Amino acid sequence: MNVYKCKKTLIFTLLTLVFCAFSLFMRDLLVSGFNNLDAGIFKIDYIKNYGAAFSLFHTHTSFLITVSICILFAALYYILTNIKSFTKSDIFFCALLCAGIICNLSERLLDGFVTDYIRLNFVVFPIFNISDVFISIGAFALICNILFNNEQERN
Repeated sequence: MNVYKCKKTLIFTLLTLVFCAFSLFMRDLLVSGFNNLDAGIFKIDYIKNYGAAFSLFHTHTSFLITVSICILFAALYYILTNIKSFTKSDIFFCALLCAGIICNLSERLLDGFVTDYIRLNFVVFPIFNISDVFISIGAFALICNILFNNEQERN
């Protein structure tokens, strides 16, 4: 592994750890100190989510754990094999994705559920957490990276 790839891998790892720490810190802070806080556009409303998005598979925790582990390993494999060609923003968004997966997975492994606490007031939408936001943003950016970088290489 060359120095350039090592540097990018180190930055990716550090960013992932920082995002994990931030997500877990915010979860603990918001749930313990601000439960039922109404901040206008959103409300802090703590629930235990035993399922995935929209509480799907709420009785299949081991299935969700297995899927999360598979997705995490697939993402890490893709990231680490292609990181040499990644831009700084690619590394940032990949770290967001992995941090979100790791945080939700660790909660599911340790507690048997994921703590959701952000409820939007302006639209009917399921409660979610910061790790879910990280996953959504990171996955969207990674998909765009794959689609648009492949498209540029063909032209």
